[in-house]
Amino acid sequence: MQSAGISSYRLLAERAGVSRWQVQQLKKGHIQKMRLVTLTQIAAALGIAFFDLYNHFELGQTDLGQEDRIRLERENLQTAALQTLETWLAQWPTIAKRAQDRPDLSATKILPFVRPVEQLMADWGVEPIAAVDSQVAFDPTYHQMTGGHAEPGDLVRVTHAGAIHHGRLLHRAKVKL
Repeated sequence: MQSAGISSYRLLAERAGVSRWQVQQLKKGHIQKMRLVTLTQIAAALGIAFFDLYNHFELGQTDLGQEDRIRLERENLQTAALQTLETWLAQWPTIAKRAQDRPDLSATKILPFVRPVEQLMADWGVEPIAAVDSQVAFDPTYHQMTGGHAEPGDLVRVTHAGAIHHGRLLHRAKVKL
């Protein structure tokens, strides 16, 4: 709370837009019984990630064994991911069905519903190597030729973005001349 400039639990409740009772529930260690939206608001007010808030209160318990800690960390990660994807999870099956039923439906109308997935990837540190249709200097470390032959440094066009996760290659961007 100090690093966020919050001097009291009352001020935390105000900044988070939650009741003081909800802050007290967190303070008492009842995090498992709290709503995700409340925890997210408190984490945002503190300027920390939901996962960090959850770990502080849940994994900070000393009576947990290593296996329990690992299981809780995995569950926490899944919970945070599902929270990011909540809107998408609720709407995507209907959108997919409507797209199947109406082949004339413009894809641009569907794109906003993919944003939660994009946000989750960004939150996890997944970055595109290059934008689709951009021209870049060929680098065999990060690019895979799909047609033709290029030497390192030759200009190529990106057909599939590729991805990096915290500096590590997930999959190469596909490129062609």
